[in-house]
Amino acid sequence: MRPLHATLGAAALAAGLLCGLLCGCADPGGLKVAGPAHTPTPTAAPVYVAEGPDRPPLRGPASLVIGDSVRLSGLRWRSWGGPTAEATGEVAGGWCGQACRDKPYKATVTLSGVIRQDRSAYYGRATVVAGGLPPEQHRELRDLRLFVPQR
Repeated sequence: MRPLHATLGAAALAAGLLCGLLCGCADPGGLKVAGPAHTPTPTAAPVYVAEGPDRPPLRGPASLVIGDSVRLSGLRWRSWGGPTAEATGEVAGGWCGQACRDKPYKATVTLSGVIRQDRSAYYGRATVVAGGLPPEQHRELRDLRLFVPQR
C-alpha cells in the first residue's frame, strides 16, 4: 500500500501536467478575436428558370422562351446555379421584326437576379447579346424580365 502523501503528490503532478498541456499554448492576455463576425450563408438551393405560369421549372435548358417574342435555342451553359448563369446559343423571335423571326443570330445569354424561395431559387433577369443586330434591337434584349412563380 502506498503512503497517502505519495498518492496525493502523484495526483497533483498529473493535474499540473494536464493544466500545462491544456493552457500552455494560450496567450496570457486571453483569446483575441479580430475582424467581422461570420455571417451564416443560406443553404444552397437548386436554381431554376421558368418560361411562364403552368410551365415546369428548368435547370440549364437547351432552349428557353422569354415572354412572347424571344426564343433562345442551342444553349450551352458555361455556368449554372450561382449569382449568374452564362450560355452561348442562338436568339430569334418577333421582337426584331422579320429579320430574325426566321433567321437566328448567334448570342450570349446571361441570367441574373436570383430570387430565393423556400427550397429553391429562380433567375429573375436575362441579358442577351447578339452579334450583327442594330443598336436599337440590342437595347430590347438588355434587361429582360423572367417569369418567377409566386411562393
